[in-house]
Amino acid sequence: MEKKKANPIKKILESRLFSQIMPVGLLIVLTLVFGVITKGRLTNPASLKIIVEQALVVATVSTGGAFIFASGNVSLSLGATTILTATLALMAYNATGSLVVLFVVAIGLGVILMTISALLSTALGVRVMYVTIVMMTLLSALQQAILGGATVSMPYEVVQALVQGKVMYIGFGLFFVVCVVLFHFTDIGRSLRFIGTNNLCAEQTGISKSKYLLIAFLIAGVGCGIGAVLAIIRGGSIGTSTLPSLNMDCMLALVLGGMSIFGGSKSYVYSGVVGALTVVVLNQGLLMAGVDSTIIQAIRGVAFLALVTVSQVRPKGLPAPEG
Repeated sequence: MEKKKANPIKKILESRLFSQIMPVGLLIVLTLVFGVITKGRLTNPASLKIIVEQALVVATVSTGGAFIFASGNVSLSLGATTILTATLALMAYNATGSLVVLFVVAIGLGVILMTISALLSTALGVRVMYVTIVMMTLLSALQQAILGGATVSMPYEVVQALVQGKVMYIGFGLFFVVCVVLFHFTDIGRSLRFIGTNNLCAEQTGISKSKYLLIAFLIAGVGCGIGAVLAIIRGGSIGTSTLPSLNMDCMLALVLGGMSIFGGSKSYVYSGVVGALTVVVLNQGLLMAGVDSTIIQAIRGVAFLALVTVSQVRPKGLPAPEG
């Protein structure tokens, strides 16, 4: 019986090298295309600096979220966790005047809120995506109840001092380096990718899915805490309209950055960084090209729904995760 020849195009698309190169290529192509469309306005040094600064919050939160995605799970509450954390951390700073309190409260709250999501999922046996949808709604409602129509601000001189001290870059850089080590050079990353590839085999080899899922959420919580501080520095204030699309931006960033929606071996911690830059370039490019903001949001909404739908389907041979 004659063997069926493998489709060379399909083989290339499914290769590890393609999944690593494609996101960077997409970022470069989008930057060049919008650079031409905007007649160089997008690619001048000032605009590129703004793009990088805007991407830092999404990149930080998404880098932590990569640990959850690697396990084959999808968290939709990363953005809501970050904004509520930023709100409460800034209120704590205003009450004490201490930057140490700001950082401790931000990281502590981020970890606590993400840990609650993990425990609810593992204890109740409910899939992570469903738990985080509920958490996203609850956290957004809680922030609305706390702030109402008010805005919490940090003194301008303090914001400027933090900006000039490059705290945004330092905070992101340190977190990213730690995440690279944990994700690619320790049992934490290897176990999470194994769970994403085949959680039944992972459990049969003695890997506790609940344990490593909790670790993934703890790391993501640290990312949300640091991202909250960066959001405060970036905007100088937090309100109910601050970063309203952060949940979607994190989701899009990870997938556009090359992270498999199914997790597993084709998961890379740098996906959040590449994807965050891609999302910001796309947003800024469309705005500079004169596309109406409503249309941009519609495009993002369709992409978001498509990604959530795709996350429900797994390749043949891979068992669907139970939580």
